[in-house]
Amino acid sequence: MNLNTDEYEQQLQSVEQSLKTVEDLEERTALNSLKANLEELIELTEQTNAAQLRNTEDEFSFKDELERFQREIALLDNVSVDATDTTKADIGQNLIELKSKLEEMVGEKCSAPHQHSWGAISYHNAIVCGIEEIANIDSEGELKARLRVLFTNPTHKEMMPCLFYLEGECRFDEKQCHYSHGELVDAEKLGPYTEPNFERLARNCVVLAKLPDRLWYRGHVICTNFVEQICRVRLDRNDENSRERDFPFEDLLPISHEDDVSSSSTDEYCEDDDRDYLEDMNDQKRENIIERSLFELNSTEPLGEWEKHTRGIGSKIMAKMGYVHGTGLGSDGSGIVVPVSAQILPQGCSLDRCMEIREAANGEKDFYSVEKKLRIQQKKQEGINAKAYERETRRTDVFSFINENILGGNTEMRKKIQKNTSLSNETMKSLNVASVRIADDIRRKEREILKLQKSIERNPTGSDISKRLHQQLQSKTQELNNLRKEENILTKEQTSRKIKDKLYVF
Repeated sequence: MNLNTDEYEQQLQSVEQSLKTVEDLEERTALNSLKANLEELIELTEQTNAAQLRNTEDEFSFKDELERFQREIALLDNVSVDATDTTKADIGQNLIELKSKLEEMVGEKCSAPHQHSWGAISYHNAIVCGIEEIANIDSEGELKARLRVLFTNPTHKEMMPCLFYLEGECRFDEKQCHYSHGELVDAEKLGPYTEPNFERLARNCVVLAKLPDRLWYRGHVICTNFVEQICRVRLDRNDENSRERDFPFEDLLPISHEDDVSSSSTDEYCEDDDRDYLEDMNDQKRENIIERSLFELNSTEPLGEWEKHTRGIGSKIMAKMGYVHGTGLGSDGSGIVVPVSAQILPQGCSLDRCMEIREAANGEKDFYSVEKKLRIQQKKQEGINAKAYERETRRTDVFSFINENILGGNTEMRKKIQKNTSLSNETMKSLNVASVRIADDIRRKEREILKLQKSIERNPTGSDISKRLHQQLQSKTQELNNLRKEENILTKEQTSRKIKDKLYVF
């Protein structure tokens, strides 16, 4: 007679459903033991049914077998109750010891795993901020506690710590808040904290850089100033306007390839997918550039025409860098297509002068011939002006003849007027230079007069040397007086100009 196990299977299903909803450790332990007993009972029942099929002349009857099963169940229930009492005390003691050990880790730095939305797992620097209240029991019967960590170098928005949560003022719970309230991580999955090694900040070093939005972005080092502790980084972003930035050392985290690569096979698979995706994107980008070049007008002057005189190393380097002939410059082919032709300009000319020559060239490419023509025209005009000036100076009319010959008595006054008119034509700079030069001459004449006076004192009066020294002293004194008169005239002219400048200012 076959025994029916449907009742036991129904009981087993109800126990499994209860395990999914119950969170109390004691109840879960009792349910796990009951589940094991039911599974063992079902297995024994199935073995008994198989034995009955093989041996129809079984000595035991159904009632005896049922009584034996019931006795075994009662025995197992008694054993499970005793085991439950003993395991409750052990679990409570182990939980207290585990929490006391984990409380020492609160506030320490570590590296914790983070699973991204696409499934990849990567380790990031973090700080332990708390312990989860509920502990789990694994299949081997060991307690597993989880810690709550906050990432110090968040690379995505879901990793960024909530500022209101840190201050205890966040109005949202962990699931509704857009920022992180701490990530729960098993204690055995934590790794050592990666200290930033700023000595590795060399060119092309991979780093994480902190931007004003509090997120850390990946980039490569361009140059480093260890004196001022500033580093220029080129970020791996699509924003071309602000890819290169200067960062202080405290906003940088040098990372190695080991830190950047995930330890799981899932990460390797994701990296392979990303690599394939980037290759497909590059191929698509190249096809778009070639397609764009077909619809653009080609210039009459080919790019790299100068290389007919060289070995063409420039075009080879550009081809190695991904340049497609016929397209524009730049990573997306949106740059200039027509090459910038080199144009030789005259040496020593300013930009304004070059623009004048360009306008005078009227489309001619040879600037040297145009400049030569302009110089010839300028010389001709200067010669014409000089001849006209000579003719005007030689021409004497009646009034100038009368002024010079008949009314030319007061020559000193006329010379003085001419001197004043000549000074009025001079610039302020030339007047200052002349004033400095006259002051130097006056000091030199005074030194010479002082030497002559000392020489006269040394020689006896009435001698030839004394007479000659007196004559030299008189001439030097006259020259000194003339210089002082000139200095007074210059001073008056400068003073009058300064007064005029003050009067012009309203």
